[in-house]
Amino acid sequence: MRKSRVLLAGVAVAAAGAATSAFTASNTVPNSVAGYGQGTVTGATVTNISYVANGSDGTVVDAIRFTSTTNITTHTSTMTLKTTGGTAVVGSPYACAVTSPWAPGATPPSLVLTCDTSAASNAGVVRRFADFDAVGLTVVQ
Repeated sequence: MRKSRVLLAGVAVAAAGAATSAFTASNTVPNSVAGYGQGTVTGATVTNISYVANGSDGTVVDAIRFTSTTNITTHTSTMTLKTTGGTAVVGSPYACAVTSPWAPGATPPSLVLTCDTSAASNAGVVRRFADFDAVGLTVVQ
C-alpha cells in the first residue's frame, strides 16, 4: 500500500511538470548594439532589430525597424523607448507600420515593421541614441 502511494505521488508530480511545460511559450530575440532590455514575447517572433541614424547627425535615431517571422500585418504595433535599465519610459509610444510586406516565399518568411522616431513625425522632438537603452514592441491583435 505504501509503495503504491509513493508511486502515485511520483506520477502526479511528473504529470504536473509535463503539463506546466506544455503551456509555456518561448521566443528568441537577438541582442542589439543600441540597446535591448527585455525579451518577453508570446505569439510573435522578432528576428532582428535595426536602428536608422539621421543622415546629418549620427547621434539622432530616425527610426527603429523590427523584422518579424510572424505575419502581424493586420495587427496594431507600437514601440516604447526605455532608460535606466528598461524601467523608465522615454517619451510617448511610437506608432509602427509594415514597410516591407509579409513575404511568405522568403526563407524564412518575414516582414519589416518600421517605428518612425524622427522629429518630423513626432512634433519636433529629437530622439538621440543616448536617450534610451532599451526598446519594447507591443503587438495587439
